[in-house]
Amino acid sequence: MRTLGNKKTLFIMPLIVIAFLILASPVLANGAPYILLPTEEITMKVVKYPGDGCYYNIMLSDVPSGYHVSNGIYAGWCVDQGHYICQGVNYSARLYSSYDPENPYSSPQWDKINYILNHKNGTRADVQDAIWHFVNGKSDLTQAAQDMVNEANEHGEGFVPGPGQILAVVLYIDNNTQIPIIEVYVPIENVVPQYPLGPILGTTVFIAALCVYKYKRKN
Repeated sequence: MRTLGNKKTLFIMPLIVIAFLILASPVLANGAPYILLPTEEITMKVVKYPGDGCYYNIMLSDVPSGYHVSNGIYAGWCVDQGHYICQGVNYSARLYSSYDPENPYSSPQWDKINYILNHKNGTRADVQDAIWHFVNGKSDLTQAAQDMVNEANEHGEGFVPGPGQILAVVLYIDNNTQIPIIEVYVPIENVVPQYPLGPILGTTVFIAALCVYKYKRKN
């Protein structure tokens, strides 16, 4: 005999699988956006200053495949007014999410810096000055920069970029070289970072089909 309970099982089981995969992610549990970065050093170079709509354009090379960054040119910003970096020179750098506890250039203001990167206003100089305000205490700001600072103070505390938004990735060279950040878009896998979308859908369809098969066989 067909029962309402059996019909509900057909729909509930796939949902349980998806919910389990989402809740199983330790990355979402600590509130940090998921991004897969190489752990070994890569090569970076400032290729254009001032940059195209940014402080400078930075080229990454020697990036292994399989990560959420790749060889190419990125929008870059400076988070270290106290040091210099030379245009056209190759540097070896390690990449860190700005939310990574292991990030060697720590700052309690990364949430507000990321907020600014996702809510830019004014010129690239205005954006850079607003960033410098939070990392280096810059106070002589234009009105546009001050507006971004005020908005970040009001809305940016605890901000975490979601899938499709900009994440500041730190390029750490050494203690004597300027620290750049690049804009990297948070991947859609941030929703279920440990499990790509394809396998999730495939597993769900398989379980749903298995439930239907067992249901029909039983009845």
